[in-house]
Amino acid sequence: MVNLRIRAARNAMGMTQQELADRVGVSRQTINAIEQGSFNPTIRLCRDICRELDRTLDELFGGEDMMMYCTNCQTAYEEERCPCCGSRKGRPAAPEDICFLAEEDSLQAGILEDFLKQEGIPALKKSTVGAGMAMKAGAIFERFRFYVRYEHLEKARELLEEIRNS
Repeated sequence: MVNLRIRAARNAMGMTQQELADRVGVSRQTINAIEQGSFNPTIRLCRDICRELDRTLDELFGGEDMMMYCTNCQTAYEEERCPCCGSRKGRPAAPEDICFLAEEDSLQAGILEDFLKQEGIPALKKSTVGAGMAMKAGAIFERFRFYVRYEHLEKARELLEEIRNS
């Protein structure tokens, strides 16, 4: 599994793979292999990396996957790249980040909006075509994008799944 945590911590410190490798006494290829998930470092190397990146073992090598956030398209994801725009410049998601939830047609948007309100999840709803175009083409063709804060994203995704499965 790709280790996005090390890459994110390294990038946050403005450090290249080569610089981290030099500091912990391994090759750049070793750091790359660790970040790609194709090499399991020894516990000693893990500790050295943690010390250089000022993080704990749990923060960098813990079992729970870390969500990344793409500032280009406001998407939270767990993959190596943003699934929407392909960017590799994600950063760890923060509770206050505004994240894309879904794009829905007019009818589904109303249902989703009601469900989110009932659950107390604040959401931002944006039309994809704009008011003028919606008036011309008709409301039936209008689509809406929903955004929620990262701290509410998991619950909002559960609600969305519930709506789509009913």
